[in-house]
Amino acid sequence: MSNMAYVLDWYTNKNVVLEMKDKEVLSSLKAGDKIVYETTDQTGSNALTIGTFLGHTVPTDRKGIFHRILAGDEKKFFEEQQVFSLQIFPLFKKMFKKYFSTSTPVTARYHVFADQIYFYFYAEERYVFSDFVKELRQTLNKNIFLFQVGARDMVKMSPATDCIVGCNGIQLCCKSTRPLPSIEIENIVLQNLEGRDIEKLKGRCGKLKCCLMYELEQYAEESKKFPPKGSEVCLKSNCEMCGFVTSYNIMTNDVSVRTKDGGFFRVPVALISAIKK
Repeated sequence: MSNMAYVLDWYTNKNVVLEMKDKEVLSSLKAGDKIVYETTDQTGSNALTIGTFLGHTVPTDRKGIFHRILAGDEKKFFEEQQVFSLQIFPLFKKMFKKYFSTSTPVTARYHVFADQIYFYFYAEERYVFSDFVKELRQTLNKNIFLFQVGARDMVKMSPATDCIVGCNGIQLCCKSTRPLPSIEIENIVLQNLEGRDIEKLKGRCGKLKCCLMYELEQYAEESKKFPPKGSEVCLKSNCEMCGFVTSYNIMTNDVSVRTKDGGFFRVPVALISAIKK
């Protein structure tokens, strides 16, 4: 796999692997370099597009053919058109929100080979674009393409989030070029966070924060030392003090128990034993 280059497609925001025949060119690439490559478009035809060289491997089944590194006048034209696209984005945003108030316009990018301006937006529903597209084309006198993105791509592609720092003090997870984990409700339960305000556990993308995965293995391992929630336990020193486990805290090694008569007590896990049935 040493002759492979991994890129993030500039327009679809998908990872693609390119086979590199010239190892010298591959060794000269730096993370962030723009690459022109050939791929199969939505119609099934071969087309040129642009990707950003990642500098590391990523899992992907999308493949492309390397053509050249974007450089010289071609690179200058590409950069000028991206600036132009961002300049007209506020106009698109205003018009798009007028038609589709529940949407979130994200950004704009110019496709140098398709001669189209890609406008990206996030929405949880589908829209009918015919009237809007007609008005926008008349206003801009440009070929346009509307691209609906997911929640994470909304954060990843937006220039407005480039300088935002996450709760862990580093760049937002959604801005990463590496695969992101899928956070499940079970992960929250395992860390005894199910009683928290769920909105405070979400990131800017609206999904559960990736950092909830950071200590998950430790929580899973430590939780094995505790009786399962809902199981019946009693004090080792007093068999009449029995109840059902409602929660436990791996930091303090305490177990919370609710008795059959509605009482409640908290005790170190070492002082209780499970009741075998």
